[in-house]
Amino acid sequence: MTTLKLTNYKVLSTGADGGHHYISTEIEYNGVTRQITALFKNKSDEKKLSDKLEITVKGNLVDEGLQQSLMLLDTEIIDGQ
Repeated sequence: MTTLKLTNYKVLSTGADGGHHYISTEIEYNGVTRQITALFKNKSDEKKLSDKLEITVKGNLVDEGLQQSLMLLDTEIIDGQ
């Protein structure tokens, strides 16, 4: 599990399956600024998202190489909700 404190992120959404919210931002990872997308484990956490709040999240980090965005899967909000 990876824990990240996020202060500057965008809340985005899909229209599929009743709509889901997710986070997109950039982080410093292994000395390189990388794009990361956080997909949430529970829809209840998705409803708590706001672009203006600082939050701490944890999830399973997936890195498929520098050409791809990082993914944080099964993400949960652990602080800032």
